[in-house]
Amino acid sequence: MDFENRSNASERLIELTKQHIWDNTPPLYHVEMGYETHIPDYVREALRYVRTETARYVRYAPDFLVVDNQNPDNVYLLEYKCTQTPLYSQNIINRITREAKPQPFPWQDIGRCESEAFDNYLALSKIGIRVAILYYIAYHERILLCDFVENIEVFYRDRSRGVAGQGRGSRTPILNFDANSMKTFQIFLRETHQIEIDNLTLHFENLNSQLQQQLPVIHDRNSPYARQR
Repeated sequence: MDFENRSNASERLIELTKQHIWDNTPPLYHVEMGYETHIPDYVREALRYVRTETARYVRYAPDFLVVDNQNPDNVYLLEYKCTQTPLYSQNIINRITREAKPQPFPWQDIGRCESEAFDNYLALSKIGIRVAILYYIAYHERILLCDFVENIEVFYRDRSRGVAGQGRGSRTPILNFDANSMKTFQIFLRETHQIEIDNLTLHFENLNSQLQQQLPVIHDRNSPYARQR
């Protein structure tokens, strides 16, 4: 999936999540504050290939802030991630999951994130800044996950500019993590904000249904799963 399509998918994920969840949790403020939403295009172009720590922080700063109005100390940065295309090469799956447990590790549980972005979130976490990732993974049994970055179990880092079999999109180095190490978004809200998630059941059902319709699994055209359809 190319950058434009990935960007459109992320925007749709954000819109639907805001409509169905954030707008129905009045104690929580969900506010835009990131690179994609506040930095002019000409500045982003100027920073595109700059590799300093400052430039990396600016490029990969989380795009949203969440504030609990009933407990303002409970504040954190939030980043959205969206994955619709699963891996399909068994050789690559075996290579990147060799340190994962249990073995064999199912492809459906493989999460993906740009290494530089994830490392920026970890760096922020290490200096006491709370960063959570809200992750839509279209091919997982729990499609909408959310957790603080330090809780996410990474098992493989791609050192090259992209890995064959991971799609034809960005050549940014990717890391892979265990999607099962993340909480569902419902559980995250309950544990982090003491939100009564039973009151949100219908909203989550509608959100999940629309996500699956509008952001479905997209198998690579070379994948055997695509040829089975």
